[in-house]
Amino acid sequence: MTYPPGFHDWPLDRRNEYFKKATADYRERERAKAVRGARPKPNGGDRETRRKFVIHKANEMTFLAELEWLIKGVLPLQGVALLFGESQSFKSFCLLDLFAHVSAGEDWAGRKTIRVPVLYIAAEAPESFAKRKTGIETANSEPLSDTFCVITVAPNLGMENNDLADLIAAIDESGVKPGLIAIDTVSASLGGGDENGTGTQILLANARMLANHFEACVVPVHHPGLSEDKRPRGHSSLTGNVDVQILAERRKDDLVTTLTVKKLKDSPSGLSLTVHLSPIVIGQDQDGDEVSTLVVTRIEDGAGAATATPAKSIPRSQRLLMDVVLEAIDEAGEDFRSFPDGPIVRAVKDDFVRRRYYARIAERAGPDDDTKKLANRQRQAFDRAIRDALKAEELIARESNGERFLWLPS
Repeated sequence: MTYPPGFHDWPLDRRNEYFKKATADYRERERAKAVRGARPKPNGGDRETRRKFVIHKANEMTFLAELEWLIKGVLPLQGVALLFGESQSFKSFCLLDLFAHVSAGEDWAGRKTIRVPVLYIAAEAPESFAKRKTGIETANSEPLSDTFCVITVAPNLGMENNDLADLIAAIDESGVKPGLIAIDTVSASLGGGDENGTGTQILLANARMLANHFEACVVPVHHPGLSEDKRPRGHSSLTGNVDVQILAERRKDDLVTTLTVKKLKDSPSGLSLTVHLSPIVIGQDQDGDEVSTLVVTRIEDGAGAATATPAKSIPRSQRLLMDVVLEAIDEAGEDFRSFPDGPIVRAVKDDFVRRRYYARIAERAGPDDDTKKLANRQRQAFDRAIRDALKAEELIARESNGERFLWLPS
């Protein structure tokens, strides 16, 4: 950096003001460059512009099939995937569930995922995001992965003078390198840009720049057209300039929605997934009334599955309990007469299962988790999982000599 004459003799406040202005000017130049790109110069461009274009030999280029998919047949490892649907089609609930699975490296809709850090830009309703993520944590009896990050300020990504450079800088400075990014929603992130014209074009260009910078899949969330509900609202680039297009359609008067892959670049499209949701209580308000939200409980292949008899679904918290009970029976099980004149079963004491369950939850806790809050969460999670498993007849319990024994139905 070149300093003005006598700079080092200036008063400290004047030097600080100079740095502040220089930094602002630099960010403005970077922001403009991010939107417009480097423009070629009349005589072939300067060295920096020429360096942008590299000539590759086609016979030396390789394709790694194992690095094509983040979720096979649904989301590519890198690109732009548009999710769109009517208001209250549960598209954000579905996307949040998908993000939670990817951040934890868990299968989603029966498909393997690649575990990557995720960033959810909750531009439209950050308070709704907090409520919905609490629903997922309550259903699973554990917090979201610490690789799940969120921004609760709507960025301006649809104007010529936009926030892309500042957004990238903020993410870089955080040390997070997201492999999956949501922009929820497009309309809330246009910053005053024209949805039917250049605003949408600039936003999609910025989404592509985010994808390229972080080698990530970026998922803008949008609404369908007013007269045509099978295509996204606004400029035609929302169809032509994306790699994936997924339509969310809610089944009328039911907590079921269908996700249809309308477009999948370089691969056959048409995949349809039926997503079932259920309400879950997450707390009480100041009047003592229950506060609830929705969580995804089951996803099936095929739109026709929405009319079929729902198969029994076991929430993740219950699956964890079943795993712990099986391990506990193997380790400390004992012969137990289930009922007077009933058969002998292999059962285990409740306290032993509880300790094992607490340990499994503690393994997933963060290093800075509050001890009392962790203990309370462990107790609530275990009691809720036991109650739900008994109600679903996935587990049987019986008291004997002041102790409760647990076993699995045959």
